[in-house]
Amino acid sequence: MSIDNKLKSLRIAVRQNTKTVMSHVIRNNISRLNLKNKTPDICMFCGSTTSLTKEHVVPRWTYENNTKNFFTTSVNGHAQTYNKTTIPACSICNNDKLGYLELYLNQLFSQSDVKVKPFSKYDLSNIIRWLEIIDYKFQILNARKLFIAPKGKEFIPYLSDFSLSVLRPEIDFSPFKAISQIRKSQKRITIKNKEQNINSLIVFKTTNKSFNFFHTMDEYIFIELPQYKLALFYFYKQTFSSDSQAHKKAIEILKKHYN
Repeated sequence: MSIDNKLKSLRIAVRQNTKTVMSHVIRNNISRLNLKNKTPDICMFCGSTTSLTKEHVVPRWTYENNTKNFFTTSVNGHAQTYNKTTIPACSICNNDKLGYLELYLNQLFSQSDVKVKPFSKYDLSNIIRWLEIIDYKFQILNARKLFIAPKGKEFIPYLSDFSLSVLRPEIDFSPFKAISQIRKSQKRITIKNKEQNINSLIVFKTTNKSFNFFHTMDEYIFIELPQYKLALFYFYKQTFSSDSQAHKKAIEILKKHYN
C-alpha cells in the first residue's frame, strides 16, 4: 500500500471515530466527575479497544532513541523523557499507518539535501501532516495527565485531579476551551489538502550537533534533527502570504527560546 493510501486510511479512521475518541477523553480525562470510574483505554486515533500499544508522542528515531532526552511541561515544570512519553494506539494505527508515515519521512530526510534540492509540495504536505499529528498527540497526552507538583514545590490537593489541558493560562483554565482545542487538532489531521499551509512550514539547514525540540500546542512546533542536518518550524494555524514572512516570524520565536 502506498503512503497516500496509508494516510487516507488514517484520515478516514480518525474522521469516522471522532465522537468515540472525544467522548472517551472528556469522560475519562477532562471531566472531574468520572475520574474514579474511568473506562479502559482506547486507540486515540480509531477508537479501537483491541491490540493497544504505546505510541510515542515524539518518534524515537527523531532523537535517535536517546533515553536521556527530556522536555519540561510548562504548566507545572515537571520533566519527562521523550522515550516514556506515549499515548494509547492500536497496533494498526501505530505500526501500520503512523509507522509507514515515519518510515517514509525517515527515508526522505536521510536522502535529501534541502540546500541543493528543496522538498516538493507533496513532500512538504506530508511533513506538515506528520507535525500536525504530533500536536494532536500532545493534546491527548496533556488531557490524560493530571497535575503533579514539581519537586521542591508544595503539593496542591485541589489541583490533583485536574487535567493538564485545563491548567493552561493561555486558554483561561477553561475545560471547554481545552476540549475545543483537542477537537481542532483532531480535525486538522483529517484534512487531505495541505497546500494552503505550505508557507507556514519553514525548512532549515542546520549544523547543530544536538536534538532540539519545543512545542506550543495549537500554535507552533520546532524540531531539529542533527542526524539529517535538518530543522523544521511549523505554524499550526497561522498562515502567511510568503515563506519569507513565516521565516521572519520563526526566527523571532527561535531567538526568544534560545536567549
